[in-house]
Amino acid sequence: MCSSKETKIFLAISALVPVVLFYVDEPVLTWIRGFHSANPDIHRLLRATDKVMYFAAHGTTMIVGAILVYLYGRFADQRFRDIGKSLIIGLVASGISVQIMKHIIGRARPRVSDSLVIIGPSLRGGYDSFPSGHSAMAFCLAAILSRYYPRYWIPFYIFAVLEGLARIDGTSHFPADVLAGAFVGTVVARLVEIKLSRPTETARTLNCR
Repeated sequence: MCSSKETKIFLAISALVPVVLFYVDEPVLTWIRGFHSANPDIHRLLRATDKVMYFAAHGTTMIVGAILVYLYGRFADQRFRDIGKSLIIGLVASGISVQIMKHIIGRARPRVSDSLVIIGPSLRGGYDSFPSGHSAMAFCLAAILSRYYPRYWIPFYIFAVLEGLARIDGTSHFPADVLAGAFVGTVVARLVEIKLSRPTETARTLNCR
């Protein structure tokens, strides 16, 4: 069940990315800036929410959390060891993959240009928009946790989607960046699943609780 849901999400994202990249990104950013200007009070509230989501899905926050889960499983409750291991591998791999792609593609962030600007391989600040690292981490987290807790896949993915929306609302990323990040995170989570085999006895035990 979990794998089927992840496959559908994977296919949907892969089809949407090019469409959004060329036809949706600029209008959405233009609308967001206009909405923020016309609604300063709502904008301030959204900015505060964006900061919370930024911290929650930051690479350091997630990886440290995954390490703590692994250590808890190693020394206190064996059932969480596999979960922590999967999260550590998946989140680190997602982070590395995204950083490589960002600097090879060299897409300008919204603060540089609302239009599609790609300069190719670069380490210049502001040209590391595509894909979104926060989104990759959030979707990787959601996919891995959904493997162990399939009955809670909806709240896991709601968190990931909200994180992506926060990156767009904060004008840190374009919608296509978020979709591409979600694509990378989902792919990495699937590869981690293949590498570590199908859900282990730990997962089956947790699913029966």
